[in-house]
Amino acid sequence: MHSTQNINPQYAAFMAQRQFGSLDGLRALSILGVIWHHTAPSWLTGAWVHAGSQGVTLFFAISGFLITTLLAREWQRCGAVDFKAFYMRRALRIFPLYYGVLALYVALVWLVPHPGEAEAQFFDNLIYFATYTSNIFVELEGRTIFYYAWSLATEEQFYLIWPTVMLLAGSVARAVWPLVAVLVAAVLGQSWGYAGWSVVSVSL
Repeated sequence: MHSTQNINPQYAAFMAQRQFGSLDGLRALSILGVIWHHTAPSWLTGAWVHAGSQGVTLFFAISGFLITTLLAREWQRCGAVDFKAFYMRRALRIFPLYYGVLALYVALVWLVPHPGEAEAQFFDNLIYFATYTSNIFVELEGRTIFYYAWSLATEEQFYLIWPTVMLLAGSVARAVWPLVAVLVAAVLGQSWGYAGWSVVSVSL
């Protein structure tokens, strides 16, 4: 265990805090934003409707903050992160429910007739839903069954990439810079109209 004598008192208090009550309010705002995005009156257009989609972005930011805090605490306490235990916890938390719901969808789509090509598209995309890559390979335009899996796919990719970046960087502080570089590149790429960066922005 590392000594905390030279650690800033405010940082030490932050690392010792086990619950962030203010995040509950932010979670509520993110959920309300998503609900608004999907239920806004049809006569509303533009920013009034699409602003609600930022609820997902807010939820991603909260998740990233919490995961980074957990990893930083373990790093400070033990001098390293047990990545095997980290990924086991993530898998046990997400996989059973996710794959249970996906299996239910497979059964429902198989048994209940669907108009048009929705059924065929679902089974064509099933491999992407099962591998958490639907945010990259599945078109979200039109009627896509199980399309909302893209958000969980994004989270899973973050869980896979971010701890690895931290490990390679050697510290939490140094790990921030590669992430900043990717974010800046994604923003600049979209600003310049380079379509390839749209995948990066969705994955982040």
